[in-house]
Amino acid sequence: MKKLLNAVTLLTFLISYSVYSQCDDSIKIPFTDGSFGEYTGCLDDDERPSGKGVLKTANYQQEGNWDSGKLNGKGKMIFFKGNQIFEGLFENGTFIKGTFSQKDEGVEFKYEGDFDDAKFQGFGVLEITKTNMNTIKDGEFFNGELFEGNEVVTLNDGLIITSKISRGKSVDEKRNDTNYYNPDDVIGDKEFSVISLKKEGSDNEGVSYRVEMEIDGIKGEWIFDTGAELISIGKRMFARLVEEGIKYRDLKRTIKTFGVGGESLGMMVVLDKIKIGDYILNNVKVKVSDNNYSLLGIAFLNKFKNVEWNMKKNQLKLYK
Repeated sequence: MKKLLNAVTLLTFLISYSVYSQCDDSIKIPFTDGSFGEYTGCLDDDERPSGKGVLKTANYQQEGNWDSGKLNGKGKMIFFKGNQIFEGLFENGTFIKGTFSQKDEGVEFKYEGDFDDAKFQGFGVLEITKTNMNTIKDGEFFNGELFEGNEVVTLNDGLIITSKISRGKSVDEKRNDTNYYNPDDVIGDKEFSVISLKKEGSDNEGVSYRVEMEIDGIKGEWIFDTGAELISIGKRMFARLVEEGIKYRDLKRTIKTFGVGGESLGMMVVLDKIKIGDYILNNVKVKVSDNNYSLLGIAFLNKFKNVEWNMKKNQLKLYK
């Protein structure tokens, strides 16, 4: 078995060596800083690297096809410090297209696309993986940074942030746990819908308002609360709705929110077919609370183009 392994190792080395070195010439190449590189491979008549070969210095290694002393065509460059690897197409010694990878101190970089030597330049895709998050940048890069395109950040806790990048800056950022206005999510023919609020209590005791809605045809009541960050469903109501057959998508994200009633934890879900007044709402992010309060907050109102609250008439006017 040992002899077999040694034979396999030798064969692997010979195949790898033959890919980049069809010649066995060896020279030392001097650099302006006084250091030297060891080159093994093909040479031209002026004793310059030409053809297949490998150059190794104290800091890096270059291998591939050489022309007049410079990498030209397919090749590979490895920087020992930081374990940076460039592999692809070289032109007159400059890396212009291919892949880059680096894995160092818990961070992994992968890039594929256009280059200007060792910098991302042109169109490409960069993926950065850390222990708690993953980032993908896709578009046009300039001087190593995304200049025009899209960026998606995915955290281990389930949060996804998507951004549009223009001229190197984020101009439109959206989160998967936040409600935004999208006219395609509001189903209905009317320009607006008037919702009657059910008033409870008194000015002396405290006033609250309730709103009736349906999810997949199953009714429930929510407290209208402009001090609440999100729309939430109390745990008892959610258990009833699930038992009665509502459909939901779990974002697998637990969040902490703050409102007039204090701090609350809960999981995030996405609901479709929420009926309120004359409208059906889709793609609504909802928090399932760890208490029994079901609150209709600002996040729900953000799903509409505009909202008017008439306190005297106990009405909400929702605009599509």
